[in-house]
Amino acid sequence: MDRVRVRAPELEGEGGWIGVEDLSLAQLRGKVVLLDFWTLACANCQRVVEELRGLERRFADVLAVVGVHSPKFPHEHEHAAVRAAVARHRIEHPVLDDPALTTWDAYAVKAWPTLVLVDAEGRVALTVSGEGHAVELAGAIERLVAEADAAGTLRRGPLELDAAIDAQGTGELAFPGKVALEDGATRAPRIAIADTGHDRVLICSLGGEVELELDGLYQPQGVRFDGVGDTAALLVCETGADRVWRVPLDGRSPRELITDRLKSPWDVVVWHGHAVIAEAGRHRLWAVDRAGELQVLAGTGAEALVDGPGLEAVLAQPSAMALTAEGDLAFLDAEASALRVVRSGTFAVETLAGAGLFAWGDDDGDGERARLQHPLGLSLGRGGELYVADTFNDLIRVWRGSHLWTVPVEGFAEPGGIAALPDGRLLVADTGNHRVVRVDPLRARAVTLDVGRPASSDEADAMPASVAGTIVQPAGSAVAVSLALDPGDDDLDPAGGPPIRVRAHADVPGLLREPTTWTAGALPVEVELALGEGSGRITVEVLAATCGPDACRLRRTQRAYDVLLT
Repeated sequence: MDRVRVRAPELEGEGGWIGVEDLSLAQLRGKVVLLDFWTLACANCQRVVEELRGLERRFADVLAVVGVHSPKFPHEHEHAAVRAAVARHRIEHPVLDDPALTTWDAYAVKAWPTLVLVDAEGRVALTVSGEGHAVELAGAIERLVAEADAAGTLRRGPLELDAAIDAQGTGELAFPGKVALEDGATRAPRIAIADTGHDRVLICSLGGEVELELDGLYQPQGVRFDGVGDTAALLVCETGADRVWRVPLDGRSPRELITDRLKSPWDVVVWHGHAVIAEAGRHRLWAVDRAGELQVLAGTGAEALVDGPGLEAVLAQPSAMALTAEGDLAFLDAEASALRVVRSGTFAVETLAGAGLFAWGDDDGDGERARLQHPLGLSLGRGGELYVADTFNDLIRVWRGSHLWTVPVEGFAEPGGIAALPDGRLLVADTGNHRVVRVDPLRARAVTLDVGRPASSDEADAMPASVAGTIVQPAGSAVAVSLALDPGDDDLDPAGGPPIRVRAHADVPGLLREPTTWTAGALPVEVELALGEGSGRITVEVLAATCGPDACRLRRTQRAYDVLLT
């Protein structure tokens, strides 16, 4: 902050802008600018997005946050993938898509994430890398604002953004991250779906009918059934809030907090009677012992691909786990595009496929030749094979014996979770397509699972109490809908304006008339949908800006209605 400040290079990127038509540092002169260099696969980058929410709201009148997407993997060079990530991570500031790393190189950035503060006169004032700098950045912003105010160069007022970035409806599911199958049940087994974009987990029948909704979870990922019958529970990684829960499935008992001391817990499994958690944010595997204490199982906290004894091995964003037929613990290191295993007898880490942080591809073959690209889903098949959701290759792969093969089914978009069914079929969380797919790997067939509840008519003239209700109304009429959202322990945050925003979207033109957006100051919120003509689906979404003692968040929930206008 006290060194001689150099002129900040202009913002350039071949992919263009997301959230604004165009933007330059010259247009931002008079404001303090915070550049966030990130890439969509990086767990630490996602954590920084959460850290920045508080700064964006606290300094909404004087600070302009600008994301600069600087890709690592080939998939991250695709503009559509960046746009989807902006919606998935709920980014509320403009993002420059820089696939050629032009701005990255101009600022001499070397690591993800990196944050650069630019003063009101367009000069670089501070550069920091990694996460955990919110307090330092807040102090620096206050100083730069005071400098500009004293010099008479400060320009106030929020940036105008394109609200249509993520306004498209997603249906019943939004960016589902993980799926799990109930084992050992005396009745028909159930499945769990981490409906990550809707901040909830759904417990469903194998046919997709929703039996239980677990809400109030911020961006959940890993889910795993634990126990059967009256003691059945679900282990849930509340990834966005750094918590892991054990949630009884009787609908009455309170949730039990397993831990809140890990950064971005991404998956959980029961091994040797212990809950084992993949900590993506600090590259380690942890075991929770019978006394509830955390013990490191593998990883030093550094990021690389190094085999050896568990406490000496180095991991790279572990994001999925599965038990092997031999009783070992298999896991995926997403940032190293690697399939690895912790041996049961020695607790040593061994790499089965993968060659390092910058080695990726889609080749089949043995462990030396086989390549993946940022895989996030792993499951044991009934024949002892391991199925892999090869996320950035948009493929399903299978590790059988010592060889990797590709399942010949196409049409996926960043599949993030996978679970093998007893009949040999697979459930795949097709994250980018907002759906769960049932895949027959032998016949190379895939069918979308119809997730939802049938409409309820328990109360006369009442809106169906369902995930996707049904509205039958005269054309041109209006209907009131009420939406609630659980803010957890957070309070609504009005710092950036009304904390509640509601958006409605129809999948058929003419089905919905204006207005389609609303703001509110309290929950629950009721809005009136002005109906047009025709039939189709209307999705109504409520977003709430909240702040708690640890972080500020943008919470979201969504309801879809099948509409028939007479």
